[in-house]
Amino acid sequence: MSKALPGVLFALLIVATAAQAADEAVALRDFFTGTLEIDVPNGDWSAKRYLAPDHTYREVGSDGVVKGRWMVRDGKVCTTAEKPVESGDRTATYCNAILDRRAGDTWKDADPVTGNAVFFKLTAGR
Repeated sequence: MSKALPGVLFALLIVATAAQAADEAVALRDFFTGTLEIDVPNGDWSAKRYLAPDHTYREVGSDGVVKGRWMVRDGKVCTTAEKPVESGDRTATYCNAILDRRAGDTWKDADPVTGNAVFFKLTAGR
């Protein structure tokens, strides 16, 4: 094995990581300056979520203020609360297909625990 190979592999990893970060920044650009409105009518819950480029988020909802971290996994944005709300109809991490959405977009998904309809709206501005 060449002595240079580990250095080359490390450099490729750095380039790949930088490319992924750039892709995330493009795919989520409207989230970093906008507000994600979330409504679960059957669960009587709603919130406004604010994503930050540093992989943190803040959410103000009907159950109070929640802070946590987000990551992209399997083409979805997954949020994990620092202090999850203890409840049988909640999970610690939620993943939603929100990549490449733009301000003004609305869409529907399903709660992974209850199956309830979840309505999303991305609005410009905080």
